[in-house]
Amino acid sequence: MFDRMGDWLLSVAAEMPFETNWETSLNGSWYLSPRRHTVEFIIYNALFLYTVRYFYRRALFPGSPISTLFDMYVAPKKKSKIEITVLVTLATSLMITVYQKWTRGGLLFLLQPCHMSAMMLIAILAGPKEKKWPHLLLNVYFHIMWGTMLALLSPDLRDYDQFFEVENFFIEHYLLLLTPIYMIWSNRYVIWPLSMDVALMSFSFFALYHSAVLSSMALFHGRNLNYLLMPPPGPLQWFGRWYRPVMYAFCVFLTMSRYFLVEVVIQWLPRRSVNGEYGVKAAMVSPKELLSSKKLASGKGGKNNNMNKRKIL
Repeated sequence: MFDRMGDWLLSVAAEMPFETNWETSLNGSWYLSPRRHTVEFIIYNALFLYTVRYFYRRALFPGSPISTLFDMYVAPKKKSKIEITVLVTLATSLMITVYQKWTRGGLLFLLQPCHMSAMMLIAILAGPKEKKWPHLLLNVYFHIMWGTMLALLSPDLRDYDQFFEVENFFIEHYLLLLTPIYMIWSNRYVIWPLSMDVALMSFSFFALYHSAVLSSMALFHGRNLNYLLMPPPGPLQWFGRWYRPVMYAFCVFLTMSRYFLVEVVIQWLPRRSVNGEYGVKAAMVSPKELLSSKKLASGKGGKNNNMNKRKIL
């Protein structure tokens, strides 16, 4: 069955060589066989779709500490000048990137996680604070911003040859690190307490985007989007055809950087006063206090809490 599916994939996918050219980071190859692509596509998407839903329900059921934080949140009435400045700066860098990709004929590479992260942060900054989705996206981003750190530690600039392209690469990626720090300091967003459920939900969301969206687009356009068709030069090549399972497993470990790198900033960074008050009144409330308040609010103990878990925000 998988052989036939592999043959079908080979017939509909972009024309790619079976020999890998390591001189470029743009063009893909059949480094993995069509059959293996088919098997991994089915397994990864089924797994990550299930885990996204499962951990989302565990993390955000009514009465959870995170739901309590939303209830205590007071949305600011308008955007600050600093927030607007950060938004415009990030949007300008992204538009430069769009122009550079367009002139090269590589708009597809705007789907790369770092560019999508820039779009996500722009949406969060521009979005209405009284809605829950900007806060949800920000806290998911806290768990996946390690990708930006890796890009800065080992930048792959093999195909960056346009004017100001290398410079804008670093500008964009440093903005991806500094913008969340501003968001924490601004006290305008709900910062969730540490949660393994949230961490695994965030990883699953990140992995599902790769396995469903990036993998499909890479195959049908013949482009090596975020190394889903062949590994980058370096340690991942050691694992040969098993590099993608290793890559996903390593990403789980990196997601836990939220527990130390990001948490240090959250705990030690001073918060800005919003109109003389804290925009997030729960900023001074510990996760233990939130759990206690949840139990008191239920009034009926564990049975009531279990019933609440069946409902989603």
